[in-house]
Amino acid sequence: MPKSCLYGFGKNVSLDFESAVARAELLLEKQGFQVYTRLTVQDIVGNTLSNVFGRYLVLGACNPNFARELFQAEPDIGLMIPCNIAIYELPEGGCRVMIKDPARIMDLMQNPIAIQASMEVKEKLEQIIDDFVDGHA
Repeated sequence: MPKSCLYGFGKNVSLDFESAVARAELLLEKQGFQVYTRLTVQDIVGNTLSNVFGRYLVLGACNPNFARELFQAEPDIGLMIPCNIAIYELPEGGCRVMIKDPARIMDLMQNPIAIQASMEVKEKLEQIIDDFVDGHA
């Protein structure tokens, strides 16, 4: 059983890495998100962890409608977005798909508009995880 994460949610899926990434991108698009950044662990820390991690990708995605609302409510919101989705290979096969919990992050701001918007974003992101039905596409 995967350990719990206090700042995100997700699940293990039986998909191979390329299929998990493609599925995540499709589900993000279906929920109105656009992917703006793609970082690998190697992009961030170089090859120093290549013997620890398999492939590991962080997608930076944002829903433009919610972003517009958030920027109007709180100009410093740029520090909190985009929504990050981490997809990485598991040693036993398959992948783990994890999404940063926007409601947890926005609670720090104590701005009612930002909190409400983040709860709506979280619902959409939870649907993405749910759509990885039983770990399959």
